[in-house]
Amino acid sequence: MKQLTGNVYYFQSYPTVSMAVTPAGCIAIDGPMKPTDAVKWRDFILSKGPLRYQIVTEHHQDHICSAHYLKPEVVISSEITCAEFFKSVANAEEGKQRMLKYDPAAGPLLEGFEMRPPDVTYKERMTIRLGGRTFVVFHGAGHTRGQSMVHAVEDRVLFASDNISPGQGVAFHSADVWGWFKTLGLMEALDVDWYVPGHGAPCTKAEFPKQREKMLDLIQMVREARNKGMSREECQRTINFIDGYFDKKGYGRPRLLGERSYMLMRGAVGNIYDCLDDHPTGGLHTREDPLWENI
Repeated sequence: MKQLTGNVYYFQSYPTVSMAVTPAGCIAIDGPMKPTDAVKWRDFILSKGPLRYQIVTEHHQDHICSAHYLKPEVVISSEITCAEFFKSVANAEEGKQRMLKYDPAAGPLLEGFEMRPPDVTYKERMTIRLGGRTFVVFHGAGHTRGQSMVHAVEDRVLFASDNISPGQGVAFHSADVWGWFKTLGLMEALDVDWYVPGHGAPCTKAEFPKQREKMLDLIQMVREARNKGMSREECQRTINFIDGYFDKKGYGRPRLLGERSYMLMRGAVGNIYDCLDDHPTGGLHTREDPLWENI
């Protein structure tokens, strides 16, 4: 657990999680996927004050399993994230099997485990005022359609979740591809000093040009393959940016994902391929995240 500002702490678990401390209690952004890490993080939070709110920033498995351990008074998400909550982890038993895979020592902590969906949802944005501090929770489609971010105004920090992520290639697997660029512009315009990503260490505005480069490079890779006549399935079989592109560009690889990263990569290529038919100003069809049965 590391201190970022006077009131903000983060923990580079999987995913990177964070919290803000106020005189009236704490606000947590996401929580560790591993139960053993979640318990450590819960104890650290409680050493600073009661956990009043937990913001769940997206519906993917690494972001939604921790509320059982953190036990916040209220869980908050966007309406879209709430609607898709059980698409990544269908039920508590599946959640236990997934967590045990990543955290073999978690067996005793899984007894009585339950999935806890959000208690409160918002549509575009909501403001939480706690202990004399202001937190603006807002929707910013990107890594998922329902992605949430949290602006700790007085602390000058944006909790960006996976809308900033070093493994940007696989992060496209259920992304709003064109909406992500709009959200990046909004994030960059905020008057903040720090951005806390969903994976990796906190960063500054200097990260945004690198982020856009990653995204545009991958989109162009798929576009060029399609322009050569490749079908969606052919692109998914032949484009491999994990074993080549990431290494050459020095972007790093997804952590802890193992073989699953290749499945997500194929999903990312397919999603980008589909979005090439949409104009970046907006597509004609509402996209939904696919049900990832084999994640």
